[in-house]
Amino acid sequence: MEIDKGDIVQNLHAICGNVYEALYADKLGAVIQASQTSTDTREATQYSTQTKVFSRDNVKRKILEVISTRATSDQVSIIPIVGEGGVGKTTLAQLVYNDPEVKGKFDIKIWIYVSANFDEVKLTQKILEQTPECGHKNTKSLAGLQHDLNTFLSKRFLIVLDDMWEESQGRWDKLLAPIRGTQVKGNVILVTTRSSSVAGITNRTEADHINLDGLDEQDFFPFFKRCIFDNNENSEGQEMLLEIAKDIASKLNRNPLAAKSVGSLLRRNVNVEYWRRIRDSDEWMFQERKDDIIPALKLSYNHLPYHLQLLFSYCAIFPKGHMFHKEELVRTWIALGFVVHERKKLEDHGSDCFDDLVNWSFFHKLFPSICHLGIWTERVYNEQSIEQNDDFEEKLDAVGDENLLRNLESLILVGVYDENFTAKLVALFKKLHYVRVLRLQFNDDILLSSIKQFIHLRYLELRYTSDTHKPLPKHICKLYHLQILDVRHWNGLNDLPEGMSYLVNLRYLLVPGSGSLHSKISRVGDLQFLQELKQFSVQKKDGFGISELGNLKEIKGSLSILDLENVTNKEEATRARLKYKKYLRTLSLSWGDTGSTNRDIQEKIMECLKPHENLSHLTVRNYAGATPLWLTKNLSLTNLESLHLQDCEAIDMLPPFQLMRFLRTLSLVGLSSLNEIEISKCSSLTSIRLHTCKKLTKLSIEDCGALTSLELEGLPSSDQLKLKYKSVENNCRMRGIVLRDTWMSTTFILLKCLLFLLFRGYLVTFVGTAYVPWF
Repeated sequence: MEIDKGDIVQNLHAICGNVYEALYADKLGAVIQASQTSTDTREATQYSTQTKVFSRDNVKRKILEVISTRATSDQVSIIPIVGEGGVGKTTLAQLVYNDPEVKGKFDIKIWIYVSANFDEVKLTQKILEQTPECGHKNTKSLAGLQHDLNTFLSKRFLIVLDDMWEESQGRWDKLLAPIRGTQVKGNVILVTTRSSSVAGITNRTEADHINLDGLDEQDFFPFFKRCIFDNNENSEGQEMLLEIAKDIASKLNRNPLAAKSVGSLLRRNVNVEYWRRIRDSDEWMFQERKDDIIPALKLSYNHLPYHLQLLFSYCAIFPKGHMFHKEELVRTWIALGFVVHERKKLEDHGSDCFDDLVNWSFFHKLFPSICHLGIWTERVYNEQSIEQNDDFEEKLDAVGDENLLRNLESLILVGVYDENFTAKLVALFKKLHYVRVLRLQFNDDILLSSIKQFIHLRYLELRYTSDTHKPLPKHICKLYHLQILDVRHWNGLNDLPEGMSYLVNLRYLLVPGSGSLHSKISRVGDLQFLQELKQFSVQKKDGFGISELGNLKEIKGSLSILDLENVTNKEEATRARLKYKKYLRTLSLSWGDTGSTNRDIQEKIMECLKPHENLSHLTVRNYAGATPLWLTKNLSLTNLESLHLQDCEAIDMLPPFQLMRFLRTLSLVGLSSLNEIEISKCSSLTSIRLHTCKKLTKLSIEDCGALTSLELEGLPSSDQLKLKYKSVENNCRMRGIVLRDTWMSTTFILLKCLLFLLFRGYLVTFVGTAYVPWF
């Protein structure tokens, strides 16, 4: 009997794929999410992310005509856009929202992402937050919120409710009650939904419904081809590939999302045989109906590398419409051991994986432009075994009875729980043995004391919402495998337990506020994997010396070092090893009582605090010594983007600014020994602030074409200060000038510049209390 090796390999691959999915489905286990409402404020774009929007002009025009014809209507016009997932409902709503005609007709525009969880209280709160002149309202009752909404919606408005699923007429009417009561005419609510019944709830007149299908036949293939070849690739001479692409396009039901997903798949291997395998895949046999796009999405998923399949499948534990924070998700992947790389930092590799999923169209980018709100209600569910209509506590019991918890690795609980539910949770916790990720909101000590049994925890988030002060429990310091501890939402937290340095695997300690709690970690140097340390306060007692920073090789982002007067010699400063911290981007060096150490010692210490050349932002405060060599003749910080020197009384030399080609912001405050400032050839410099430089006699600014803001305050009260500002006529970007308490001589060239900018219309802001004599 003749055996086809290719068939064998293909069958084995299919079997392995199924086994892989089954193993990871078991690994991920069940997820328990409390039946409470949570909100996440994110920003999204008012522009379509497509480079070109195909075949929607007629539909958009129809919506604009409805808006125009009802401009004088006393009733709120509700326009539902109905269609299957991925057909472009949100894109169409964005087109309408951003249309110039719409901009001119509405004083208030609000965009809210609702998803499957309609909460009239939260929705009303978020509408109020985006309403001009309303400000922040602490009202929590629906009646109070509705009163405020009726008061402040005093101008014509457009509200977009994106991806709505709620079918309760009563809840919809509650939301609309104050909106319908406004006296303004021509208000519009645009609703996108997959459900025709939801559309009927919002507007019973079917003629007003915008039923959106896939793209037109003549537009779909050009769109699909664009998804494959982008805008920069030429598809000419690819006749065979294009024929295969047409065959695949016929299976996509003219759905834009399916086109993007499969298009990104084809783009990764522009090869005839590969494309044929996609076209002839068995997945297409499982299309249940004409508009079913699941096979297309499943096909893209099957062709993901296995490590990306794992990362994406974990995201299935989150509710529909969940807005993912990239850094938070990457940290979770790391805690679960899903991100592994021999050479890269785990955070960098995890970030790359996230970007790969975006490029494969499994995540969609949300660009900052308008406020976009995600509102959802988390529920307990295991879809294979628990009915969605069961009571919440019955679901909790069902999960326990199903024995799904023994190997559970992620448990996410959102909400505040009553005593009965808390007791059930405590009982449930006893069945958990291998939890690695736990996110919990609580007001009860019983839940908190149960955490000490989770010795395998890698990621712990605790939200304490009570007004009663409660310290972080000491037993957390015995969770030795912990990598992420998130207590950002622990109300009133002002201290840390003494044993934090026992958490030797800790990568992130996320705390409330600006990070001042980081400075309370004794022996922080033991946390050698720590990625972020916002603040470190040098003290003379054991465990708080500056040498603790030496072992923190991986810290990134920003670091503020305070109380440097407690460093007694240069050997201590050297052991901080700042020049080896290549991931650090922002550094602040601050002295407190400058009288406690003499100038010579401070200068020696400062020389040893030289940062790595990758540093982007440097601040120095209350330093009593001369300018360090690494900031003057031996300048190493050529990548600086901002430099802030404040109250450094002995600094009389500045860096050679012409070598700092990336410098954008310069702030010099209280440099009482500085005589001259010469700034030239800083092509990126946009802002200069000079304040209280008492001995300054010369200020020269040349060839800084990007400069838009100049602030001079408290400069010498004499006629000796001369300012040279060259080539304004060729670099007219100045938008603001501030002069306060400044006396200038008749050689003050800025006067000419000021007049030039005013006459040309470039200058937007001028504030001055200076004495500038006319000549």
